[in-house]
Formats: sequence, structure tokens, C-alpha cells
Amino acid sequence: MQSTHANHVGILAAQALGVEESPIGHVIATFPNSFYVKTRKGELLFITSRSLCSPITINVEYSGNFTEIIKPLDVVHMQDGQLCNSNLSIELANTCPEDKKTYSKCVHYENLTEASILLSAILRIIEYGGSALDPNQTMLHDSISDFVRNVIMPLRDSEFPSEFAEAVSKIIGLGSGFTPSGDDFLLGFLLTYNSLSPSITRIPIFLDFTLLASRTNWISAKLLDYAQHLQVDDQLLQLIRSMSDEHEDTVLAVETLLPRGHTSGIDIATGAVFGMTVACDIALEQRKTETIATNLGFL
Repeated sequence: MQSTHANHVGILAAQALGVEESPIGHVIATFPNSFYVKTRKGELLFITSRSLCSPITINVEYSGNFTEIIKPLDVVHMQDGQLCNSNLSIELANTCPEDKKTYSKCVHYENLTEASILLSAILRIIEYGGSALDPNQTMLHDSISDFVRNVIMPLRDSEFPSEFAEAVSKIIGLGSGFTPSGDDFLLGFLLTYNSLSPSITRIPIFLDFTLLASRTNWISAKLLDYAQHLQVDDQLLQLIRSMSDEHEDTVLAVETLLPRGHTSGIDIATGAVFGMTVACDIALEQRKTETIATNLGFL
């Protein structure tokens, strides 16, 4: 058996490990530098050799290829402070989970509007093939266009449009990739809108997990669920913080996301820009969402 140690355990991962009985759960997806575990109580753990931290992540010191020693359906259990399967043990005893707060208290909406317009221009000049911005992805692009027109724009005048859940079901699961483009777009939108909702005196939008899981793969549904409650990795956390700190650069925070996956970063960024813009429109009683939607090719 190979052994390694964790240098960081996210707060949600620590909580899940603290209440689960052994066996903890089973592996549901494996990649060269990471693998996902579904716990018996339906939580998601992400074990990775990458440095990016999140509430569900266990960051480990490991230079090998996880696919060689971890397989889907492998049982994972706790033993003497170690997270184990038949081929790997991870020492957790010396890790210290952090509870990183998210907030958007004092937002400069004029500056955020300018950032959103600039970001919409940047998104149109990068290579966006295969993403929700790509008009050749006809079903995906048209569905996002309908969502922008029929749900996001009316959100400025209605606390929670009755059509929201129904409209969401039409974009979840659309697109290719481990996390489909429609899911990533929605993740970005809910992340920024919900983080800004207290400052525009709106209730955050929370979608039922059952709805999410019925339309997309379980891992993507869990990531969406965590994101709508602002439980996200450090890059996305930095985006949230940048929107309420005049010394932080929101444009740079979004640009940092773009290299994620094949199109995930682009799709998350696109949804995030719409979440920012509609919040700006509500706060400033303006109508800039149409400008963003036109710039991005959705109108």
C-alpha cells in the first residue's frame, strides 16, 4: 500500500469525515491527479494533488497517477486517522480545516458595471469554441439565450420568477464535458447573484438538489449545490471578494477562471458576468444586462 499525507482539509470535507462511519463511501470518478468520493450520506469529497483548496477538497502530497491505484467503486474507509482504500492511505491527523467566509458587503456597483462590460468584451475575443458562447452549439446557445431573455432579465423586476426552476431544467446538463456547459453557466450566475443578493436586498436563489440531480451527473449537481450556497474553491472565493473590495480586481479574478477545463472556465465566467450585471441593474435602477447580452451574442 502506498501512503501520503494531506496538507489541507476543507471544512466540509472535515465535517463529513467527522460524522461518517467507516466505510466512508466509494470512489465515483478518477483522474491522474485527483479522484472523487461519494460518502454514504451523500456528500462529495475531492482528493487532489493540486494546490487549489475548497471546502470539499483534501489536498495531498502525491506525485503519482491516481488512476493506477484508485478505481471507480473502490470502497474508502477511515482507519487510525487515515483515509484509505486497498492501495492508498492518506494521513489526515495533522491537517487544520479552515472556515473561509464569503461576503459581498460594500459593493461599488458603478465599478462593477464597468468591469462587467469589459469582461463581456474579453469573452468575445478569446477562443470560446464549444462553450455556451459558441453559436455553433445550437441547442446550448439558444437555450442560454432564452434563459437570459426570459429569466435573467425579468429577475430585475421580480424577486423569484415562477418560471425560474422550469427554465433552469432546460439548461442543466446541456453541453459536453465532465461538468456540462449549462451547469457551469448556472454555477457562475448563482455564485455571483447569491453573493450580491444581501446588498441589493434580494433573497438568494436556491435550487432543489433533486431537480439538479435529475438533469445532470451527480458530481456536477453537487458542485452546483455547493456553489449556490457559496461553498467554492479559492479562485471562485476570490471573485466573490473582489466584488466588494475596491482594492481587488474583479476583471482579473474572472480572467483567472478562463483556463479551467475545456470550456468550464469560460462558461462559469459568462454566467458570473450575468449575475453581476443583473445585480448592478437592480442596485442602480439601470438596464445594462441588454448590453452584456448583446455583446455576448445572446440578443
